[in-house]
Amino acid sequence: MIDPRANSSEKLTPPYPLPYVSRKALRRIPDFLEPPEHCPSCGNTVLLVNNREIYGREYGDWPYAYRCIDYRGCDSYVGLHPNTDLPLGTLADKPTREARKTYKAFFFQWQRINSWSRKQAYAWLAQHLGIPIDQCHWGFFSVAQAELAGSICEEALEQMKEVAQ
Repeated sequence: MIDPRANSSEKLTPPYPLPYVSRKALRRIPDFLEPPEHCPSCGNTVLLVNNREIYGREYGDWPYAYRCIDYRGCDSYVGLHPNTDLPLGTLADKPTREARKTYKAFFFQWQRINSWSRKQAYAWLAQHLGIPIDQCHWGFFSVAQAELAGSICEEALEQMKEVAQ
């Protein structure tokens, strides 16, 4: 479902510190997640921040993120879709971010080898995970889900190598 604000006639007021929110950008996100209010890891409040608060300097053309207020203990955050206030996925602590990053590499390798679009690759992965496609995205996965998804992709890559030999 597209964010209802994308087609609303009401004025869009961006939350601080965003300079604006683009209706066109909102329309590009078919299955949006609501901006988080509470951290799933620790339950604390989540703030919208410039990503320099996370990295020490700004990164990207849209340098914003949602961040748990307990950044010294929890360290959960997630970036935003460009020109929107919508998160790219769920807030993730360091182990979750690392698992997503590590295992996602197998997925993209499998996608590339098969010359699939991202949509095709996610459909294949969703089928193998036994979950709806709208819930199948690296930005949504827990550590355990990322490990399982990664192992499915890694196994598929290994089987392809065996067949090729």
